[in-house]
Parts: sequence; C-alpha cells; structure tokens
Amino acid sequence: MAKEQMEAVMQDDVKAREARIPEQGGDPIPPMRADVHSSADPAVETPVEARQGFLDRPVLVVLVAGLALAVVGWIVAGVWA
Repeated sequence: MAKEQMEAVMQDDVKAREARIPEQGGDPIPPMRADVHSSADPAVETPVEARQGFLDRPVLVVLVAGLALAVVGWIVAGVWA
C-alpha cells in the first residue's frame, strides 16, 4: 500500500510540475558573437580586465604551499605505513 501511495504522490508531483511549465517559450537567445576590433577601434580594457588574475593571493605562494602540504602528506604516509 505504501508503494502505491508513493507512486501516486510522485505522479501528482509530475503533473504539478508539468502544469507550471509554460507551453510557449520566450524569445530565442541570440548567439554570442565576439566583438569586432580593428586598429582604428582597439579594445579598451581596464588593468583588472587585462591581467589574468587578481593581486590578492600570489600564485607562487599557493603553489609552494600546495607542494609543502604534498610533501608533508607523503612523509606522514611513509611513517604511518
């Protein structure tokens, strides 16, 4: 009996969800196109847009810290085994 009730509840959920879905969609989304730039109209970028990342955390520090943690993990695994 519980299985039949569960299936009935699931069917009701499906019907409710399908009732919320609009039958007609909105306007289609136009395809994205790259900006056209020339030497007469060059792209203008701010310094933040021009660099690859932000200056809040240097990449070298993250890489060295990750390498140090990997070495510590390797040593712990070697001592433990």
